[in-house]
Amino acid sequence: MALLIVLFILVIMTSTVAWLSDDILRQLRTTENTRNSSQAWQILLGSEAWAISVLIKDSQESQVDHLGEAWNNLGQGVEIEQGTLQTAIGDMQGRLNLNNLLDESSVIPPQTGKKPDSRIWTQAFRRLLISLELNPQLSDAVLDWLDPDQDVRSISGAEDLDYLSMAPPYRAANRAFSDISELLQVKGFDKKTVQKLAPFIAALPASNIRININTAPAGLLRILGKNLLSVEESRRLVSDRSKANGYTVEEFLQHDMMAGEQDIAAPLITNQSRYFLIKSSTEIGKTRMKVNSLVERKNRKVGVVRRMPVL
Repeated sequence: MALLIVLFILVIMTSTVAWLSDDILRQLRTTENTRNSSQAWQILLGSEAWAISVLIKDSQESQVDHLGEAWNNLGQGVEIEQGTLQTAIGDMQGRLNLNNLLDESSVIPPQTGKKPDSRIWTQAFRRLLISLELNPQLSDAVLDWLDPDQDVRSISGAEDLDYLSMAPPYRAANRAFSDISELLQVKGFDKKTVQKLAPFIAALPASNIRININTAPAGLLRILGKNLLSVEESRRLVSDRSKANGYTVEEFLQHDMMAGEQDIAAPLITNQSRYFLIKSSTEIGKTRMKVNSLVERKNRKVGVVRRMPVL
């Protein structure tokens, strides 16, 4: 009997030790993950600060922004203590800013056959939709999403009455886009449509932000004519772009591929950029973390507009 009691006590002690060991291991892992997450976040902030310093230095050395500059060539990443870090900078003015349409959302377009439509960004967005084989009337839904009224501008538009009938119901934003993913809430835009548009659009916190001709892809340069430039013409514009200096606005407008399109393109373009996206990613142990930082460069200073953790 005494032996059974001893064996019983040993079993209980062994089970208790095993349980305590597992609990301690869980606590250690939790502590390690918390430490790694905190360390990773600080590393990402350091990455952001370094990228900002690169952009400031660039503004001091050059008044033209192009893909041959240091900010676009930061390398493949570096090894750090117990992990890795990668930093990249993208020019957000190599895209069409959706919020350029905001000021035009309250403008009444001219009737057919009357004077030309003065809504230059709306027309540019429609050309982009056409170039991607999407319905150009989707622009009406975007304008209704932005404008402050409840007047539906066409059969393709939509206001609160339409969105409140959705499941679940919601209202039109009646304000600027904060992210291009908001398009998924706009009538006519599904995931496939937004994915097609994504490489060519941005949601910047200002309007009338011009397209940088030195960083825009060929697919976006196509919209700089009254009628779409051909694929070959836009590719020629990119291939002739100097890797060392890029275009001046005058050089771009005088290019053979822009013949007859100068009046359309001139108010849409620039060779200087204010808005950039800093992409930082790090891996510490088993902890991976990414953050995108939208920054604005103005008067040789750079400020963070918003940080967006990437899941």
